[in-house]
Amino acid sequence: MKLDYMPPPADLADYVSAFYLFEAELDELNDIERADIAQFRVVLAGSATVTFSDGRAQDFAGASLFGPRVGASKITARGPVMRLFGCGVLPAGWALSIRKPAYQSVNKIIEADALLAAAFPDLLERLATCSTLEDMTALTVACCRSHYAQADTRPIFFVRTVDAWLESSMVPLISDLEAKTGLSQRQIERLANHYYGAPPKVLIRKYRALRAANSIANESGQWQDFIDTAYYDQSHFIREIKEFIGMTPSAIRDAKSPLSMLAFGRARLAGSVAPLVSTT
Repeated sequence: MKLDYMPPPADLADYVSAFYLFEAELDELNDIERADIAQFRVVLAGSATVTFSDGRAQDFAGASLFGPRVGASKITARGPVMRLFGCGVLPAGWALSIRKPAYQSVNKIIEADALLAAAFPDLLERLATCSTLEDMTALTVACCRSHYAQADTRPIFFVRTVDAWLESSMVPLISDLEAKTGLSQRQIERLANHYYGAPPKVLIRKYRALRAANSIANESGQWQDFIDTAYYDQSHFIREIKEFIGMTPSAIRDAKSPLSMLAFGRARLAGSVAPLVSTT
């Protein structure tokens, strides 16, 4: 089982976090997937089902758009061979591709075939003929460039500002975001729901948990280091990590979830992607 990543070219870095190819030989895999940004995924072989935190299950379509997730979910993949290509869709990319408020698609899968047929003609058929991540990425990059060249860039300022705010601290102050954007708290909440699928207070909790878990997984921090500085106490820390990552801090350190450990390998893209991508 392996998960390989490729960073996006600089001109798409506001829209796509990273491209990836997951490949495994298995009869069935039952694992956990953390909360994350929206995802575009194409199943090239095998099948898969996601069960969200509320117990609702959805099958992956041939091409699927995952809305932003604000809680850990369970993944069941079936072989004998599982092969899946995808990319993370950043908030600006979602806004300019899907043209639907992100909060309406939180913890949901949207069948993407019809939507992509209009925005990216022949993409799915051409991806099926590719054999490597490099080829799949090059094809998708070309389609994205054509699409985003005509896009409205107005969401980018707000998204860049929110991302920098989330990167600035494990517990950033909303008053700082008001000062940086010149917007009221109510305006910020409306725009954050529209682009990220959640209000700022939920984004703080989500990205704080993702950053802490990434540090633990990559052995760049002891989980006790986050007590007092980012979390009230040990029980608060464990509870938040379980909600957004799906397991305890000790289970992360002990690599109890193979799929999660592969996903935390995105840290190796540091320097070629935005800090909020490589640190989560």
